[in-house]
This record gives sequence, C-alpha cells and structure tokens, in this order.
Amino acid sequence: MDAIVTNDYYVWGTLAVLLLLAEAATFTSVALVFSIAASVVFLSLLLAGMPESVAGQLLLFTVSGIALYFPIRRFQKNTATLSTTGDVAASLADAPAGTVKSIDEGGCSGRVVLAHAFLGGREWMFTSELPMQVGEAVDIIDVRGNIIMINKKRGE
Repeated sequence: MDAIVTNDYYVWGTLAVLLLLAEAATFTSVALVFSIAASVVFLSLLLAGMPESVAGQLLLFTVSGIALYFPIRRFQKNTATLSTTGDVAASLADAPAGTVKSIDEGGCSGRVVLAHAFLGGREWMFTSELPMQVGEAVDIIDVRGNIIMINKKRGE
C-alpha cells in the first residue's frame, strides 16, 4: 500500500481516468482538457520521474491544462455545426404539411403537429391570418422565431 501512495503517477493516472469519465458524463471540454493535463503529469512521472515535488506536479498540471484549453476550445468553435434555423427560406421549400392540434380564442393561433420534424421540432405554435379549425390540414408559409405562420393546405 505504501508503494501506491509514494508513486504519484498512480494518483495522476487515476485523476486522468476520473476526469475522462466526468467528460463522458457532462460533455464539457474542461474535464477533457484537465484529463489530458493529468495524463501529461502521469506520463512525465512514469517515464522520466520528474517533477518529484508536489508543487512541481501541480505547476505542470496547471500549465499544461491552460496551454491545452484555448486551442481545444478554438477547434471546437471552428468545427461546431451551424444552426439550420438561419436558412429558413431554403427550409420552407421542403417544409412538411401539418394538422391543427389546438386553437386559442379567435382561431388564429394555437398548436400544430407536423408530418415530420421541421427545424428540430414536430409540434409548433402557429399564427395565421384566417381562423383555423382543429384537425384542419395546413402548410407552413413562414417562420418567425419559434412560431410558424400557416395557411390552409393548398388544394383543399
């Protein structure tokens, strides 16, 4: 047992694995960065036996963590997928038809259920210029924020 406590690389290896598990559970880049930083300390102790002091190990952990954080965050921001909500005009051409699920007082607003997901959602709040009835088939004509504008389905 004394050998495990005196071998600091076990502590850093365990910390690296625990931080990697935290990354898997939270999907944040911070736990990943510091898991890699703990791995750097682990490998430096295992292969070179340096740094021997706890202060040196903490300094190496901190410096390597900070040095890795900014490039990894920049890479994540550059490779992040773009939101599809910005290209509404192109999405409207392929917008699914829907059915009015519920209406508010006046009949010009309520909720509609679409045949399949549109811009990430299958059920949307709607507004329309004409009063709608529950169960009526509709087409999407525009998107304004998180509310769709609808008309009665063409040809009916």
